[in-house]
Amino acid sequence: MADPNGSRLYGLQILRFFAAFAVLFEHVMHEALSFGIAQDQTLAALEPFDFGVGVDVFFVISGFIMAYITADKFGRPGAPGQFLSRRLVRLVPLYWLFTLAMLAAMVLVPGQLAHTALNPAHILASYLFIPWLDSTGLAHPILGLGWTLNYEMYFYMIFAVVLLLPRRVGLGSLVALFGMLALLHPAIDPAQVQLSFWTDPIILEFLFGIGLAVLAGRGTKLPVWIAAMLVVAGAAGLGIGQLTDFGSAYHRVLLTGGPAALLVAGTVFWPLRRPGRVGTWLVLGGDASFTLYLSHPFSINVVILGWQKLHLGAPWLFIVVTIVVAVLAAIVIHLVLERPLLDRLNAALSRPRQPASKILNAPAGK
Repeated sequence: MADPNGSRLYGLQILRFFAAFAVLFEHVMHEALSFGIAQDQTLAALEPFDFGVGVDVFFVISGFIMAYITADKFGRPGAPGQFLSRRLVRLVPLYWLFTLAMLAAMVLVPGQLAHTALNPAHILASYLFIPWLDSTGLAHPILGLGWTLNYEMYFYMIFAVVLLLPRRVGLGSLVALFGMLALLHPAIDPAQVQLSFWTDPIILEFLFGIGLAVLAGRGTKLPVWIAAMLVVAGAAGLGIGQLTDFGSAYHRVLLTGGPAALLVAGTVFWPLRRPGRVGTWLVLGGDASFTLYLSHPFSINVVILGWQKLHLGAPWLFIVVTIVVAVLAAIVIHLVLERPLLDRLNAALSRPRQPASKILNAPAGK
């Protein structure tokens, strides 16, 4: 991602990698326990912590990026269509591809999966980003972790609508709408799956990112030491917040979304110009973070199959090997498939369209 001056927000890309890495680590530990590779005591020290909080960081980043890149687009003709087309190109092709891969896995290796019921309505809802209960009773698509992408698509659609308005009115309307929906959530019957999903207070995490984008757009700058303190406070808060549970629907957005916003704020306002040698690799990891998020369940299961076939134990070796395999696989897929695909699709979107009259009047054979 680039800032208005043309340089990339390297820190944000690095944070995206760590957010995806946290989700990967959480799922590797979970699968190590599920398949009996690791005993409970092995992960006892880490069990109280849910590294899936990387999702909350992603939501704050998403809100920031959407508001930041569209700062001068509000109220302009064609802005909603341009915004949606770019977002759909970024999200849909790779997600649909991995959803197809999961459908194949449900048929070929059902023993490796939590649910294998092939429900046509569930499959269609998964491709259309509509929340739908799976066979375990969770509002998850065929590719289970795609529940976060259902929120992303939901956010894209609403954001595209407010782009029709002047910026201040549009963002104000978005804040009011999401605030009202979050307040209504406790009154929604959980059996109303879609309404319950779309009003979950977790949607407020997108607003945290939007607030940071407004500050960044105003030229807000912080000394390095303050930005560093925000990063430390955010990271610590993500851990400490999990040790307290208010038993409320707003627990996650307050105790996890808040620290995630601090972490993103420190990263956004950290004046990182050049990432250095290690940072360059971390930026590449950030570039491949979407692929890592989508592909890591497949990498985990491949390693599990090999581990079981070789009758291996060594749970921590399993965790390390699985993480390395998942990250390397994601980078390869990003470089070989995702990046070329995005380049072609974005080039197609950028190609100027010829007026219909010019096409109709063109000489034969042209």
